[in-house]
Amino acid sequence: MTNDAAAQPASLPEEETAGQERPSSYRVKNVFQTVQGEGFWMGRPAVFVRLVGCNMWSGYEADRDRDAERTGADCPLWCDTDFTKEGSRTYDAQGLADAMKEEGEDIRFCVLTGGEPFLQVDARLIDALHDAGFQVAVETNGTVSLANAFWSDAQETVVPPDWIVCSPKLPEAELDLEYFDELKLVVPDYRPSEYAQFVERARPHEVEGESVPLLWLQPEAGPRLEEAKEIAVDLALGHPRWRVGVQAHKVWGVA
Repeated sequence: MTNDAAAQPASLPEEETAGQERPSSYRVKNVFQTVQGEGFWMGRPAVFVRLVGCNMWSGYEADRDRDAERTGADCPLWCDTDFTKEGSRTYDAQGLADAMKEEGEDIRFCVLTGGEPFLQVDARLIDALHDAGFQVAVETNGTVSLANAFWSDAQETVVPPDWIVCSPKLPEAELDLEYFDELKLVVPDYRPSEYAQFVERARPHEVEGESVPLLWLQPEAGPRLEEAKEIAVDLALGHPRWRVGVQAHKVWGVA
């Protein structure tokens, strides 16, 4: 499989790269060594960095219904990820890169996740991680544009991650992400028919000269798992570009 970063299907127009003021530090819930359990890089050793905060849900049980109503997203009702501030640490870019090297030892593939990492991750951090030798993957919900998150005033360009996994939680009309490498829909709440236009932002990857989209239907873990698995299989059979995904790390018993 090849990846031509220059062949991204959506440009980052200069007039849209003014961006917002980005933080000079990063609040991190934890840094840990594991193996990627989902998607194209499944099974690959990785350093995971879970950043604090999300724009869909506060992370607290008492806010689930309120935040689902506030955002219009279903994920606050079932999300099982802990990205709250309790027990977190604050790093600058170099300090976080150093902590990741220490935790990962010889591993130089990392996954930045959350919560919503695009609320914090920026060009400064991407540069520091590249300087440390990391290939950088990020998992995002697609509501923050690359132009806003990764504009570098010093380089006068956008400095994006190397690999982007998008798992949208809002309708496609509300997604600002310009392109992605993998698209993951959590079933049963999110369906291929709802993202027919957004799919076209996929960055092309080729296998034997054929462009292959990396599109996943991920059954929701939890009490609806059996129902979700059946729905995911039925959806894949009806939408052959899509594949049924698994959360292999839960099978393996790792974080």
